[in-house]
Amino acid sequence: MEANAASQTTAPMETTWMVALKNAWQWARRAVKARKTRRLRVCETLSLGDRRFLAVIEFDRQEFLVGGSGNSFELLARLHEGALIAEPYRPRDSRAI
Repeated sequence: MEANAASQTTAPMETTWMVALKNAWQWARRAVKARKTRRLRVCETLSLGDRRFLAVIEFDRQEFLVGGSGNSFELLARLHEGALIAEPYRPRDSRAI
Protein backbone atom coordinates (compact mmCIF):
# COMPACT_ATOMS: atom_id res chain seq x y z
CA MET A 1 0.00 0.00 0.00
CA GLU A 2 2.91 2.32 0.73
CA ALA A 3 4.32 1.75 -2.77
CA ASN A 4 1.00 2.83 -4.29
CA ALA A 5 0.93 5.97 -2.13
CA ALA A 6 4.50 6.83 -3.17
CA SER A 7 3.66 6.46 -6.86
CA GLN A 8 0.65 8.75 -6.45
CA THR A 9 2.81 11.51 -4.92
CA THR A 10 5.40 11.35 -7.73
CA ALA A 11 2.82 11.20 -10.51
CA PRO A 12 1.74 14.85 -10.17
CA MET A 13 5.40 15.91 -10.17
CA GLU A 14 6.07 13.89 -13.35
CA THR A 15 2.94 15.38 -14.93
CA THR A 16 4.13 18.89 -14.08
CA TRP A 17 7.49 18.19 -15.74
CA MET A 18 5.77 16.73 -18.79
CA VAL A 19 3.52 19.80 -19.15
CA ALA A 20 6.48 22.14 -18.67
CA LEU A 21 8.52 20.23 -21.25
CA LYS A 22 5.63 20.25 -23.71
CA ASN A 23 5.14 24.00 -23.25
CA ALA A 24 8.87 24.66 -23.71
CA TRP A 25 8.91 22.56 -26.88
CA GLN A 26 5.90 24.38 -28.34
CA TRP A 27 7.43 27.77 -27.49
CA ALA A 28 10.75 26.79 -29.11
CA ARG A 29 9.01 25.64 -32.29
CA ARG A 30 7.19 28.99 -32.56
CA ALA A 31 10.31 31.01 -31.73
CA VAL A 32 12.55 29.21 -34.22
CA LYS A 33 10.33 29.33 -37.27
CA ALA A 34 11.85 28.53 -40.62
CA ARG A 35 13.00 31.93 -41.78
CA LYS A 36 12.84 33.01 -45.36
CA THR A 37 16.28 32.86 -46.93
CA ARG A 38 17.61 36.30 -47.58
CA ARG A 39 18.89 37.01 -51.05
CA LEU A 40 20.56 40.33 -50.26
CA ARG A 41 23.06 41.14 -47.52
CA VAL A 42 25.79 43.65 -46.77
CA CYS A 43 28.99 41.69 -46.16
CA GLU A 44 31.29 44.56 -45.26
CA THR A 45 31.35 48.36 -45.32
CA LEU A 46 34.11 50.94 -45.13
CA SER A 47 33.46 54.59 -44.36
CA LEU A 48 35.51 57.04 -46.41
CA GLY A 49 34.30 60.15 -44.60
CA ASP A 50 32.08 62.96 -45.93
CA ARG A 51 29.15 60.51 -46.24
CA ARG A 52 31.09 58.32 -48.70
CA PHE A 53 31.51 54.57 -48.35
CA LEU A 54 32.54 51.33 -50.01
CA ALA A 55 30.56 48.15 -49.47
CA VAL A 56 30.65 44.52 -50.49
CA ILE A 57 27.09 43.41 -51.23
CA GLU A 58 26.05 39.78 -51.72
CA PHE A 59 23.02 39.00 -53.88
CA ASP A 60 22.10 35.40 -54.75
CA ARG A 61 25.62 34.19 -53.84
CA GLN A 62 27.25 36.81 -56.09
CA GLU A 63 29.37 39.58 -54.61
CA PHE A 64 29.61 43.18 -55.79
CA LEU A 65 31.81 46.08 -54.74
CA VAL A 66 29.78 49.27 -54.63
CA GLY A 67 30.54 52.83 -53.72
CA GLY A 68 28.18 55.46 -52.50
CA SER A 69 27.84 58.97 -51.21
CA GLY A 70 25.01 61.06 -49.84
CA ASN A 71 23.12 61.13 -53.12
CA SER A 72 24.63 58.45 -55.39
CA PHE A 73 25.36 54.75 -55.50
CA GLU A 74 27.50 53.00 -58.11
CA LEU A 75 28.64 49.50 -58.97
CA LEU A 76 32.44 49.45 -59.01
CA ALA A 77 33.20 45.76 -59.65
CA ARG A 78 31.89 42.23 -59.53
CA LEU A 79 33.75 39.96 -57.11
CA HIS A 80 34.23 36.23 -56.66
CA GLU A 81 35.62 35.06 -53.30
CA GLY A 82 37.09 38.51 -52.74
CA ALA A 83 38.86 38.72 -56.12
CA LEU A 84 37.90 41.08 -58.94
CA ILE A 85 36.32 39.16 -61.81
CA ALA A 86 34.63 41.86 -63.89
CA GLU A 87 34.55 45.60 -64.00
CA PRO A 88 31.19 47.13 -64.90
CA TYR A 89 30.69 48.53 -68.38
CA ARG A 90 31.29 52.27 -68.49
CA PRO A 91 30.49 54.15 -71.69
CA ARG A 92 33.43 56.20 -72.91
CA ASP A 93 33.16 59.93 -72.62
CA SER A 94 32.99 61.37 -76.13
CA ARG A 95 35.51 64.05 -75.12
CA ALA A 96 38.10 61.50 -73.95
CA ILE A 97 41.06 60.93 -76.26
